[in-house]
Amino acid sequence: MRLAACDLHPSLKPHELLIRQLGPDGMSSDESDYGELGANPPARLRAPRYYVVSPQWRHPDLANFLEVFDMVYCIRRRVGNSLRGSYPRIRQYPTTSARISTSRKFVPHLSISAYKPDWIASRVDVAFVVCPTQEVYSFEHAANVFE
Repeated sequence: MRLAACDLHPSLKPHELLIRQLGPDGMSSDESDYGELGANPPARLRAPRYYVVSPQWRHPDLANFLEVFDMVYCIRRRVGNSLRGSYPRIRQYPTTSARISTSRKFVPHLSISAYKPDWIASRVDVAFVVCPTQEVYSFEHAANVFE
């Protein structure tokens, strides 16, 4: 979906390499609140809420940056009146940092700015395993991204 957004909007195209580098391991997952509802039948009548679970290594600026790709994809899909496939789930970002993935997977060889500073500081194998590049990637979008 995010790669498709790169093709849909010319100002997102320059970020295609980063999206490819992140791959599936660089993306957040989500979890439904149905497990939290227990045996509460009235609550199960509503659509589930999906809470974003961010990778523990990923900088929050990168998460905000990726959210724009999702919005552009949904907007262009709705405007284009596409009838194939279903729309992505509506995902909620938790107000606390309680929803952090416990997975040890991470994506190596990204810009140093893609990693949380405290996560990098906690690693003893940064130079040999994480291998961040010293370039600082600007996680900002062009002003015309929603035009």
